[in-house]
Amino acid sequence: MKLNRLVHINLIFSQLFLLYVTGVAADESVEDMLKRTREKFYAAVEDKKQIKPALKLFERIAREEPKYAGRAEVYIGALVALKGKHAFLPHTKLKWVKRGLAIMDSGLQKRPNDVEALFIHGMTCYHLPFFFQRGDDAQRDFKEILKRMPLQIHTYDPKLIANIAAFLLEKAKLTHDEKTYLLALRDRLKSQHSGTQR
Repeated sequence: MKLNRLVHINLIFSQLFLLYVTGVAADESVEDMLKRTREKFYAAVEDKKQIKPALKLFERIAREEPKYAGRAEVYIGALVALKGKHAFLPHTKLKWVKRGLAIMDSGLQKRPNDVEALFIHGMTCYHLPFFFQRGDDAQRDFKEILKRMPLQIHTYDPKLIANIAAFLLEKAKLTHDEKTYLLALRDRLKSQHSGTQR
């Protein structure tokens, strides 16, 4: 009886420790976990203290959800590269960015048609200084997103799609037709969002 109670207490502490380390509830759905990890990612862009918790969450997704492993790896690479933004010494900045880019590239090779992976890869490449020579990679990712988005649009959170559309409208080199498509998509998402708030 005492042994069973001890085992039960150890299991409870193990679950609490896992929750503390990863910040994810055991019964949380994959979609909820992805939403929270995205929020952590964007928080990490501004606050370096958020990088480590975000990395843990994406590592968990990569480990537990093979379907999302490539996308999670792209995020992990972007977070590693982000360490370069917050590093003090130039050679340390360069080291982190190069390491992050290698991880991102590997993740994108695993999920080359994933709109979200393409977006994080492209957005990160877009914001890198010119000497990394990743501007063409960013624009290539943006073109691929525009090709893939109509087929995948319903598999993503509308807020994410709206953010992608807004970013592409501002940063991508677009043809007239691409711009028209994104403007119509943005307007449609806005009207759907305002319709759900009533």
